[in-house]
Amino acid sequence: MGRLARLAGFAIVSVALVVMAAWILLPLGVRALVRVVRLVVDGCVWFAASISAGADAWTILKAVGRAVGPALISPQVFAIVGGLVLAGALALFGLQRLLGSEEESSR
Repeated sequence: MGRLARLAGFAIVSVALVVMAAWILLPLGVRALVRVVRLVVDGCVWFAASISAGADAWTILKAVGRAVGPALISPQVFAIVGGLVLAGALALFGLQRLLGSEEESSR
């Protein structure tokens, strides 16, 4: 009976966390998608305007490099990359623990 209650509690907490994560992350995801679409459209318009003005490929690439460079060293990018590295490290640690426990149980 105790195991069933523990399993039910775990299921309730899991469902609540998933609903809460969706409630918080869904608007952020939509905002990010809109921003990406807007940036792609702006980039395409800028690229088409550059080509129609007669700019060569190297001039366009230099301008893209000058625009992308500062964006890649912003604090937001460092935070996102740091979060991804941390999530990867935790996933790797969990996988190592999982595979290590399977190896010990098969002995």
